[in-house]
Parts: sequence; C-alpha cells; structure tokens
Amino acid sequence: MKNGKDHTEEEYVFEFYEDMEQNFEAEASSMPNKYNDVKFEENLNDEQLKIINNIKGPMLIIAGAGSGKTRTITYAVAKLLTSGVHPNEIMLVTFTNKAAKEMIKRVELLLGKRPKGIWAGTFHSMANRFIRRYSQTLGLKPNYNIMDETDARALMRLAMDKVGVSEMEERFPTSKMAKNILSYSINCDKTIREVILWKYSDFDDDKIEKKLKKAYTRYEKKKEEDGLLDFDDLLLFWNRLLDEKIVARMIARKIKYILVDEYQDTNHIQAEIIHKIARLNPERNIMVVGDDAQSIYAFRGANFKNILDFEDMYKDCKKYKITYNYRSVPEILTLANDSIRHNQFQHQKEMKPTRPSGAQPFLVNVADGEEQAKFIANQILRLREEGYKLNQIAILCRAGRHSLKIEQELQARNIPYVVRAGVGFFEKAHIKDALVHLRIIENPFDEIAWSRIFKMIPDLGKTSGAKIFSKISQSEAPLEKLFEKGFFSITMKGERIPSKGSRNLLNHITSLRNFSSNDNPSEILNEINKLIKDYIKSTYENSDERLEDLKELAIYSQNYATVQQFLETLSLNRNNIESKTVLAGNKSEIEEPVVISTIHRAKGLEWRAVFIPMLCQNFFPSSRVKGDQEAIEEERRVFYVAITRAKDQLYLISPALLQSWRGYQTADLSLFVEELDPKVYRKSSVKIKPKPNKESGFCTADELLEGK
Repeated sequence: MKNGKDHTEEEYVFEFYEDMEQNFEAEASSMPNKYNDVKFEENLNDEQLKIINNIKGPMLIIAGAGSGKTRTITYAVAKLLTSGVHPNEIMLVTFTNKAAKEMIKRVELLLGKRPKGIWAGTFHSMANRFIRRYSQTLGLKPNYNIMDETDARALMRLAMDKVGVSEMEERFPTSKMAKNILSYSINCDKTIREVILWKYSDFDDDKIEKKLKKAYTRYEKKKEEDGLLDFDDLLLFWNRLLDEKIVARMIARKIKYILVDEYQDTNHIQAEIIHKIARLNPERNIMVVGDDAQSIYAFRGANFKNILDFEDMYKDCKKYKITYNYRSVPEILTLANDSIRHNQFQHQKEMKPTRPSGAQPFLVNVADGEEQAKFIANQILRLREEGYKLNQIAILCRAGRHSLKIEQELQARNIPYVVRAGVGFFEKAHIKDALVHLRIIENPFDEIAWSRIFKMIPDLGKTSGAKIFSKISQSEAPLEKLFEKGFFSITMKGERIPSKGSRNLLNHITSLRNFSSNDNPSEILNEINKLIKDYIKSTYENSDERLEDLKELAIYSQNYATVQQFLETLSLNRNNIESKTVLAGNKSEIEEPVVISTIHRAKGLEWRAVFIPMLCQNFFPSSRVKGDQEAIEEERRVFYVAITRAKDQLYLISPALLQSWRGYQTADLSLFVEELDPKVYRKSSVKIKPKPNKESGFCTADELLEGK
C-alpha cells in the first residue's frame, strides 16, 4: 500500500521493484552527462561510421577477421552516451569479462570519464546481477551461492552416490560427464537422450539414462536445499525471469539498447534471452556483432543458425558489413576469401586489405611428417634471422596430436615453444596413462607408475594398491610376483585384497608380462591401447579424439628400437625444452617461445607468421565429417580462422606420405587446399637436407620459392 491507496498485488509488487531499481541507480543517476568531444569521423572508416550513425532498431553487423570489431563496438557505446543515452540503459554482452572490461576501458579513454552504470559483462555475470535483484520472484534465497565447475561436479558425484551409481563398478558416465550432459541439455534445448546420442554415444542405454535422470533429480533437490546455483542455473533462471510479466515491464523501462559481441558463438538459451529482452522494448534496439565465417564452436553447443537467421527474426533488420582488414597482407586475404567462398551457408562478404602488398602464402609439399617438422623448425630459425621474434610465430594445428613430431623436433633443436592454453602432447593425461605401462616394463619398481595403473583398475582402491606395491616391490621379479599362486589370498596387514579387484588387475597386466624393455615400443603400445580403451571412454571427455591420440603415439614410437630408447628420449627432450635459450648461427639469446596451439584456441589472436601443418585429407578436414555438408563447412571455417591469424607470412604444409601401422602410405592433399585457385599461393616441394655451404640446413624465402 502506498499513499493510503489500495493496490492490486501486481501494482504493489511493481512499485516494490521500482523502489529497488531507483536505489540501485542512485549513484549512476547523479553522474553528470558530460564527455569529451569524440572525433568519430576522424577515427572510423566509412563502414564503421555508417553503423554508429544509425544505432536504432535491430542491427546485424558482420565483422570480418581483423576488421576492428572491438573498435566499432567501443565507438558505438560512446556514440550512444554522447547522444544522451543514460549508461544504465545500455547492456553490452560479451563472452569474457576481460573483453567487457577492455571495451569499457576504451570507452572511458574516449569520453574522458568512466560511464558508471552500463550493464556490461558475460552472459553469466549479467544473469547473476538480474537474479540477485529479483531472487524473490524466482523463489530463490537472496544469499544463494554460485558453485564453480569443480563444486558442481562434486555435488553431482554425491547425487550419483545417493541413487546407487558407482563409476568404478559399472559402465556409467563420470560425474564430470553427467554434469556436462545436463549442461548441454539446458543450453542447447535438447533432451538427455539427444545429448547422449550427440556427445556420449558409448552410453546410449535406457538403464543408464534412467539412472542419470534420477541423479539429476537428486542434484536439483540438493541445490535447492542448500541454496546453490551452478553456471547453467544462471542462464536458466534469467530466461525464466524474463517470462515474469512484472519483471519484464521493469526491464523494458530500463534496458533500451542491447549490444552483443561474438554473436555467432551464442547457444540456444543465450539467443533466446537476448531476443526476449529486445522484444520488451518497442524500438527493439539490438545490435549483434559477429562473423559467421568464424563460427567454429558447434561442438560446445554454439548454434550457427543464430547469426544466419537473425534477419528472418527481425524483418526490419539493418545489415552492415565491416570488411576492411587491418591485420593481414593482401595476399593472405586473397587466399582467405578464395577459401571461404566455397561455403554455401554464409553471409557473403569480401575482406578488403588496408596494408601494402607482401609475401604470397606458401603451399609447401614435404615428403612426410618428419620432413614437415624439420621444415618448420628450419624456417622458424630463418624467420628469426630475418628479425621475427619467436613469440610472433605460431604453429596452428587442427588437432593436438598433429604437433607430436613438431614438438619433438623443436625440442631436439632447442627451440623453445609453449602449448597455448593447454599441455604438450606427452603431458596429456591419457598419453601418460599409456606411457606408465611402458615405464613398469622398463622399471617394475616405479611406484608412481604403478599408482597410476592401480587407479585404472575397477574395484581396486588406493589402500589396496599401496599394499600390493609394497609386496611386489620386495620381489626380484615384480610382474611375475603378481601371478604367483595364492598371492592375493594372503592377508596384507590385516586386510584382504578384494578378489574382484585382484582379478581385474591380473587381467590388465597379463598381456604385458612377456614384454621387455628391449622390445619395440610400438607393438607394446598397440596392446596397451586395447587394455585402456574402455577406461579412456568411461573417464575422459572427447574419448574418440583421445583414442586417436593413442594410435598416433603408437605409430610415432615405431621410430625407436626399444622401450628404453623411447622413454629416455621423451624424458631428456622434456627437460631440454625448459631452456629459453635459442641457438642459431652465432646468436644466443633468451626469448619468449614459439606458440603451438589448436586452431580453436587461437581464435581472436594473431601472429606475424603462421604455419598450418597436416593439410591432408582425413586430417584436415577430419575423416569424421565425410558426407556431412554442414560439418565440412564448419571445418572450412576452422581453416579460414587459421589463415586469418597470419599477418605477414603463411605456410600451408602438406606431407605426401604419412606413417601408419602398414608403413608409409600416400596422403591426399586436403580438400581445402585442392579447391583453392592456384593463383592465390606459391607452391614448392622442399627436401630438408643441409647443403655443403649451409651448416644450418634451412632455406631462405627465395630458395623456398625456387624449390632449392
């Protein structure tokens, strides 16, 4: 009740929220709306200027690679503010808090003062702000806690325990997988069954699905009891909040302009939230910015159709393209344009250069994977002599395993490198799972290796594993000790080893007992990969990719005569790469390392020189996309992203032969290279053999073109 007047329940609640909003905005409202004189015409090109002079209604901005997307968004926010729009009437949604902070900082520099009150941040941080404000409407405790992913998986583990699921005793998704299945279901608007078939087909079983649903029910109940939300809840409740009529009216009065960065990466629920907010305002002032040619995260749930269908959702939508590229030389852009034109489903555009002419991209044909690695190492040193810093050079791989031989060559040549946002091939958990088996063949007294193996054995606990190792380590032949009659029937310090666990351990070790450290590691790894296949599938995300890694490891190890030689080389090379000293010619300096990255992790970054290896059919594009036009187009977009990371020099590398179990086999040139106009690159076949008068063994750029 207010001013002695009777109110309906709806009016009372509306006034309650209105008071909350007025208090919340007090600080921002008191700020004088005076800013620096921003020189829009002087600092923006014609394409960007058209956009910021027409910010009204639905707008789709197709911002090509290196075109100044962030600059355009920053100036758009500045334009709104200098035109009289209040800061808290603007919502800027990004995919990282870092991006949001950078944009607001740039706006501050332009305006001369910080525009307090802008709703800026990630989808999840923005959701939290709304949910905190309207928690009562949602029936949530106002002091709810947000779990990080580690806490959420721990709670899922407890929920699975409550419904009688044992990860180790039955074939069932891990708590991490179970949590991810639920997450994909929420974010992508799919049923649990659809997600299982899409991402976790190894667990396509009615019994598993029923148990999962029971675990999810328990998980949701426990969150409610304890006042907890996970990251998915933030989007779920924000979306639900927008269906509340009273709250929707408040938001309609508040958010007048919406700007969304990287719109091509939004999933189903994120796009739904944005559209609900936009439609609350009669003017529907929504600007989405992105590049469909760089939409490469379908495997994470990003919905490519969001940016393709935006114009259909808003019939009065204005569409703009930002096509002036400030990053790459014209020759690299020509190749990029020629590649992406083969995609049928896209917003057509032609990237235009702003830089003077430079080097044409190289298509380098090499004999095999070893020659590829040597060429890359040699050319890196050559580029360094020409003035490139090592951290201005990147090797971008379609899959992590494609860098295996390259990493080894860089280590051998003492060229420091860093695996960006990940770990080196030999440091990956599933690779270590395989290698520890070789380690116990080489040295059966290796307790660390045994401990890792014990974790892979169903029904064998940590305590039992420790007791087993204690006993076998006292033997001269530890592997044989396990097979002695009655070994597991004895009592170890008053506790019997579970019979099921002991049988599982024996079954696991049996096939390894006849191998020795003098045997070829490839044959043994092939056997090990069979042993741990089920463990990999039930333990790790992306198990198919990991199993491919293990195959590549076994093939690679064919180059070593013995287990001992293989393990020694791996260990010594890993130690050497810790050095940041690069030796080339007479120079010896401390430098930042070369970057090795998957293409997905390289998006948004740039380097002066980029190498793209393994451009062979069934490697890039992957063999998994055969016959799937939509998937092939996504792979081509991945290729496009890789190309457009390069500023000055680009090397497309294709081995003619690849090592396999049956020796060397012919590798066909990648479809993405085959379909290019030959005029957009320079082709060369290179053999890496030092010339008598060249101790370094690398080719100059001119020699590369001449095939010398």
